[in-house]
Parts: sequence; structure tokens; C-alpha cells
Amino acid sequence: MIKWLIITIILFLGGCTSPELTETVLERPDVSPTRQSSSEELLKLDASQIKPMYREISAINLPTIIRVAAAENFDILQAKEQVMASKGMLESAYGSIFPSLVPSVSFQDVQGSVRATEGNLVGVGFNTFQSSIAVQWVLNPGKVKYEIIAAKKRLTASEHREQAVISETLRKAAVQYYELVLAQARIAAAQQAVSEAQELLRINQLHNKAGTGVPADVSRAQAHLAKRQQELSKTLNAFYNASVSLSLTLHLNSSVTLVPQATQLSLIDLVRNDIELDKLLELAVRYRPDLKSVRTMVEAIQAKTHATWWGGFGPALGVIYQFGGIKSDDGDKSFAFKDQQRFSAGAGSQWSLSSFGAVNSAKAFERSALIEANRQLDEVMAQVVRFTQDSKMYRELISKSHQQLTAAEQAYRLIQANFDTGTMTMLDVLQSQDEYAQARLRYAETVVHYNTSQVNLLASLGLIDKDRLIPLAM
Repeated sequence: MIKWLIITIILFLGGCTSPELTETVLERPDVSPTRQSSSEELLKLDASQIKPMYREISAINLPTIIRVAAAENFDILQAKEQVMASKGMLESAYGSIFPSLVPSVSFQDVQGSVRATEGNLVGVGFNTFQSSIAVQWVLNPGKVKYEIIAAKKRLTASEHREQAVISETLRKAAVQYYELVLAQARIAAAQQAVSEAQELLRINQLHNKAGTGVPADVSRAQAHLAKRQQELSKTLNAFYNASVSLSLTLHLNSSVTLVPQATQLSLIDLVRNDIELDKLLELAVRYRPDLKSVRTMVEAIQAKTHATWWGGFGPALGVIYQFGGIKSDDGDKSFAFKDQQRFSAGAGSQWSLSSFGAVNSAKAFERSALIEANRQLDEVMAQVVRFTQDSKMYRELISKSHQQLTAAEQAYRLIQANFDTGTMTMLDVLQSQDEYAQARLRYAETVVHYNTSQVNLLASLGLIDKDRLIPLAM
């Protein structure tokens, strides 16, 4: 009967110990456009005026950043360790199915009196030595089964979580790179503003010396120059802060100043603009690894609830087989080692009021996981809507900011030509230069914001990876 009981238990657990069917790998769709949009004007980037913060300057580009982020980021390394920990928990759950070996050695010395089987006390004086090894198999079948299912689900969830961390790290690194590019463009604009302010001060000083100007104009020019110099210092510090933030993501030395290697700023398209919003939301629900992770964790917690119920109310089965030897010595006569075998089997259950509380607590965790899954879904959908709208808006602003840039450039050239003929002043030229520089900066900001919105949109769909970002080197 014991034999058939063991076979029945093994068949009962067979469903959870057998390998799971490999999860169907969904082919990730290509949402990128067949061809990249050409920028209406390629903005040149110049890092020659940037000095190192403390030690040195290191030129970087987007492909390098993506590769380093994927290999060295602390969050990714931590996520990999979480996967290994989940694998260990699954191995431990599998191990609870099999019997355990219990080797033991004992020595006992008894002197004085002991109680005989009839109840009377008799004098004794002996010692015994016993060694044995026991095969012990005690388990709650239902609890073990659902513990294994929960461990499998936790492992799958941790693997999805690892992919989510990788996606978020790639997104963060790419966005920080474009922030560094924008900070560099702002430095160029601030440096040009300082040069124009210096030229304005020089002109007013010359007029004052020639008697055609007033001291108040010189003072105003000096104040204007000081203001521009302060703005340049703040802009440079913002660039350094962007460099430090990117260094932290890449696990690099923060004292080394990172400078974009690119010489021009161009437009990138990662997601086609003809895809409907409903389709984008469908892609996000299907491919976002963090959503897969939270859904799988809900299933793991549900299995854990079943395991808690079985642990509190289900039967525990036990089989113990012990083999060893025993010898004894009472002082007058010595008994050599003789074989000793013991076998026992049984079933039982321990019911306690605390089991009801444990089950209620497990159900509460299950409901909490469902709430978290719904919250995560809402956040993902909101991200898709937000970044879709951002991409649409900045795409429209690119044309408008380019029109402003073209008009400012044309005005600057006309004013410069009129200055050469003597019909306009140097102040008019400097003002037109400043307007032209600000228009270039606005255009650069629009292009960078569009690029980052495309990166964010691709990540919100769960489709961001190294292969999609590395070819986008500027």
C-alpha cells in the first residue's frame, strides 16, 4: 500500500515538476519608417570651447553609450542577480520533493536506576553506541506542488523584469546623451552671446572716447556683458551636470568630462507616424516586459495562496527508513555491532486558527498584486499616449522653428549688408546676431526633444533594444 501511495504522490507532483512548455517568443514588429526624414538643416556642434571639469575629456557617441550601458549598468547587473536568485529558489522548491538523508551517530551511558516495563525500578549500568543513516521523506503534496509553480512563475517574472531594466537603461542612456548634446548646443549659443556683448561694450567705449557716446551706455554694456557671462557659467555647469548623470548611468568615472563626438545634430525617426494610437497601445500591452513581469508575478502570488492553504489544512505524508548498527556494553558483557532497520510511514495534519489568518493574508497579497498590475497597465498606456503626443507636437514644431531660423538668418544677412553700406548701426547687427543665435538654439532644442520623444515612445512600446538604437549614430 505504501508503494502505491508513493506512486500516487509522484504522479500528483508530476504536473509541476515536468518542464514547462517554452513560452512562445513573440516576433517583435518593426515600427521604424522605411527611410529617415532628412533634417531641414543640419546643426553643427562644436566642442572645442568645452574644458574638462577636473581631469580629462572623453569623446563619446550613441553606439558606444548603448553598448557600455548594456554591459556595465548597476541596475542591469542587479537584475541579473535577481534572476539567479529566482533560479536558486526554484531549485530549492524542486529539492523539497525528494527524500533527505539523515546520518546520525549517538553514544549513551546509563548508570543508576531506570524504570522497567512493569513500572518497577531496576539498577543498571551500561553504555550503547549507535550509528545509522535514515532516508526521510516528509511532505505536504499540495503545498509542494504550488510552491514549485510559484517558484517557476517568480523566475519567469524576474526574467521579464531583467528585460524591463535593460530597456529602461537603454532609454535613459539615450535620453541623457541627447540632453548632453542639447547642453553643448546651449553652450555655443551662450558663448556667442558673450562675444556679442563684448563687442557691444567695445563699441560703446570707443564712442565714449570719441565724444559721440555717453558713460551710461558703457555701464549698460558692462552690465549686459556680466549678465551674459553669468549665463555662460550656468550653462557650462549644466553641461557638466549632464555629463555626471550620464557617467553614473554608464558606471564611468564622473570626474571625466563626457563630450558628444558628433559634429552635427540630425533628426531621427524610430516609430512611424502613421500608426494609429490604438495599435500603439496594443503593441505596448503585448510587448512591454514590465507588464509581462507584473502579470506573471500575479500568477506566482496566486500559486503561493494555494500553497498557504495546503500548508495550513492539507495532509502531510511521511515515510522514514533507517538502517544502522548498535552495540552495547554493561561492564560484564559486551555486545558487538548488530544490524538495525526501522521503517515507518504515516499521514497527519495540524490544524490551527493561525492558518485562517495566513490564508487571509495571502489572499490580500493576491488582491494587492492585481491592483498593482492594473496600475502598471494604466501607467504604460499613459506613457504611450504622452510620448505619441510629444512626438506629434515636436514634429510640427520642427517646421515652425526652421521657418523662424530661416527668417532670422535672412534678417541677419540683410542687416549686415545694410551695415556695410552705412545705413544700419553695429548695434542693429549685434541684435540680429543674437536673434539668429537664439533661433538656432530653439531649432536645436526642438530636434533634440523630438529625438528623445521618439526614444521614449519606442521604449513605452517595449520595442527598444541595442539593434534599433546603435545605427542611429549622429
